[in-house]
Amino acid sequence: MSARTPDISDILGQIQRPEKTVPICLRGDLQAEFEELERALKAARDRPSEGTLAGGGAEAAAVAQQIMDLQEQMREHTTVFRFRGLSSKGYSDLVAQHPPTDEDKEKNQDTNWATFTPALVAACAVSPTMTVEDAGQLADALTQAQWDALAMAAFSVNKRDIDIPFSFAASAVLQNSKKNSK
Repeated sequence: MSARTPDISDILGQIQRPEKTVPICLRGDLQAEFEELERALKAARDRPSEGTLAGGGAEAAAVAQQIMDLQEQMREHTTVFRFRGLSSKGYSDLVAQHPPTDEDKEKNQDTNWATFTPALVAACAVSPTMTVEDAGQLADALTQAQWDALAMAAFSVNKRDIDIPFSFAASAVLQNSKKNSK
């Protein structure tokens, strides 16, 4: 008996456009505090401690706890942005709404990236949802690196291939799990 070949209605019913997430810590100022604590931890660990050759002791433990607390604070101030790809027509319509300027054409660009990027981010944003104006305000408030991460995620869900990802971390955990169960 041969396998049933799906018809187009079966395929169309299964399609779910790709999604990507981008976590952004909205308290970037905490990064400097984290770096200072990391230096303090290294210094504390490098100093010999009473009763141990390893160094660190109570001072290192206290600094390590401060780092853990700070990491939790940073997680609390992190927003995960979720983007979903547009249909092919939706994407091409959006591109058409942002024709290239003469300067863009000189750079061989097919769209006006200054206006297209906030429109793309807004159109693909699933969570939190946003308008083009919201996306523009977000671009003005974030660093270039943060904005680029959002824009690349929105671009990626529309213009990159989708394949089955491989997780080295999951593979390692399962390998260790199999070794430990023997």
